[in-house]
Amino acid sequence: GMISLLLIFQPDISTLGIIILVAGLMYFLAKTPLWQSFLIIFIIATFLFSLIKLAPYRAARFLVFFDPAVDPMGIGYQIKQALIAVGSGGISGLGLGMSQMKFGFLPQSIADSIFAIFAEETGFIGSTLLIFLFLVFFWRGFRIGKLSQDKFSQLTAWGVTAWICLQSFINIGAMIEVLPLTGIPLPFISYGGSALVAELVGVGILLNMLRQKV
Repeated sequence: GMISLLLIFQPDISTLGIIILVAGLMYFLAKTPLWQSFLIIFIIATFLFSLIKLAPYRAARFLVFFDPAVDPMGIGYQIKQALIAVGSGGISGLGLGMSQMKFGFLPQSIADSIFAIFAEETGFIGSTLLIFLFLVFFWRGFRIGKLSQDKFSQLTAWGVTAWICLQSFINIGAMIEVLPLTGIPLPFISYGGSALVAELVGVGILLNMLRQKV
């Protein structure tokens, strides 16, 4: 409630979207009546659509996703440069630290676009390995939740896992033009001390649950 309101005024609709998606998933996993889940999804979708329509730059991100020529020197430029970086990596990459796109050619190269730089330096092999590691994290996190002995611990484990994995796959999807550009950073890799601390706290919660065999 209050956190969502603060994010709206900041504004940071991308983070708000992640929070709403995770909360909705946890609500669904809590085995609530199906009609309630669909009603909540409808309300959330209407609310987010309204927020997007109120700000032209948010709508532009979706329009550029379908036609990069809509904003060729803005969001479209970032997507185009990200695809060039990913493609430049080839199979094995240019080598760690050897990226050329990070020298002012790709916007947000240490933040939102870090996956494109990673793909350029490590290639298809490194990118696939990174995605595989996030999938392993997803499997392990949901397994910890499944082994939990009470509902609160179960939903907490699933919520933390969904938060990190959703954020990672939305970021990666945007960099390879599978999803619209959102400005969401890549967990554990993008620059940002506060985000990293929050992610490590989440991992710590999962490890503590596993250790205590909750």
